[in-house]
Amino acid sequence: MDVKMAATMGKTIKDKISSYIDVPILTRCCFCFPLRKGLITFAYGYLILSLVVTSVLSIYISYIRNSQKDIEDISELPNLIVDITELVLEFVLTIVLIVALHMKHLMLMKLYLYFQIALSIIGFIYSLAVLIKETGDELFLILFELMINVYVILLIWSMIVKTQRDDTVTYTREA
Repeated sequence: MDVKMAATMGKTIKDKISSYIDVPILTRCCFCFPLRKGLITFAYGYLILSLVVTSVLSIYISYIRNSQKDIEDISELPNLIVDITELVLEFVLTIVLIVALHMKHLMLMKLYLYFQIALSIIGFIYSLAVLIKETGDELFLILFELMINVYVILLIWSMIVKTQRDDTVTYTREA
């Protein structure tokens, strides 16, 4: 009986969680591209998109600050600043993801994975907090973004598992 108790106490949290949850391993990105190339393409596209959205929001914030015509627009300012801060952080970490995917650097991929999980949870909680003010279109966009984030998390997890698996396999050539 002591051996069984010692075996269960020796398990890490990661082992306990992985024994209850089965995360699917995807082999293709968007069901047609190879996983690594699809993730690299997705990361570059996301990098460009986040740069464009950050620029547009920055221009909008400067317009609001300079015009100061409408009090309602000024009340949006803190939310817009939080959005820009999040976009800049995502921009930087997307660059980290691109470097990790090109170099097949496992630790950087894990860093981005943890960042994406934390950002998805925080974003979802933030969305629920401001849900009262949201319209149906904005609610749809929030849920769509959450679904995309979960898909990206699954893709990155699959890439990490694939990279770990490929690093353990060695090929020898017999002469």
